[in-house]
Amino acid sequence: MKRTRVALIAAVVATAASAKTGYINLELTCKPASTSLAYLCTVKATDPIGKPIEHAVITLSADMPAMAMAHNVSPVEAQAIEGRPGEYRGPIMLEMPGEWAVKVHMKAPQTKVVVQKLQFEKDSVSPVARR
Repeated sequence: MKRTRVALIAAVVATAASAKTGYINLELTCKPASTSLAYLCTVKATDPIGKPIEHAVITLSADMPAMAMAHNVSPVEAQAIEGRPGEYRGPIMLEMPGEWAVKVHMKAPQTKVVVQKLQFEKDSVSPVARR
């Protein structure tokens, strides 16, 4: 009986700790900006229970998977969007339309990196189907 209580207490403590440092969701969307090959990307950052993460440090960069060494975008810091807790926006300027892998790198309050492949065209951005 005593072992069961100890195991149960350990499980509760472990669950609370994982909720505190657990899965962070970084949701990326991009849309064309007014300049050709310029796009505004928005990142929505939420904690494991869906609460917006404020005061995060997030950078955005991009590589063209077909030619990663030749075509890449230097990291830009995404800025908090006023009045929209947990949302950050940053511009990326691409060298050409096509499939790009956008990297979202959260540096604080925790470290997390998400890479999402998107198809960038002159007037649209869409997810790339998994192969």
